[in-house]
Amino acid sequence: MDVLDWILLVIRWAHALGAVAWVGGGIFYLMVLRPAFRRASPAPGVNRAIGQEFRGLVNTAIVVLVVTGAILTASRLTLDTVTMPYVAVLVVKVALALYMMAVVRFRRPRDVTDDAQPAGRGTRIREILTGPTALLVIGVIIFGLADVLAAMFEDSLVR
Repeated sequence: MDVLDWILLVIRWAHALGAVAWVGGGIFYLMVLRPAFRRASPAPGVNRAIGQEFRGLVNTAIVVLVVTGAILTASRLTLDTVTMPYVAVLVVKVALALYMMAVVRFRRPRDVTDDAQPAGRGTRIREILTGPTALLVIGVIIFGLADVLAAMFEDSLVR
């Protein structure tokens, strides 16, 4: 391995770490934090503090994912072994990631313990498409697509 290979390895590691931090944080939020806060009321201001800390984590992950993702995409797309199916899966992965980032950027923060039912049909649909569960599902799909891309890339090297 030459120096460029080591640099790309570190970039791939940072990309994976950013994704794990974001999606893992989402899993922790949905499966641990939100249920715990619904059972026991935290001290005043705790919800806001946790929300700000988590937003900081997500914002850092977004920066890392965008920068490392752009480098990795350029690295892979410049190879002769890249196929159109690979590019198609990559486009879907990037589109889903951009959707997640846009939702996080423009979605109104909610209280962790907010149990209020959405008022109307439009609000319910928006919650389904942009809520924490939707973002977690999309994040898991993106992880799966990353594995598909890795398998497709390795397969193209064999041929």
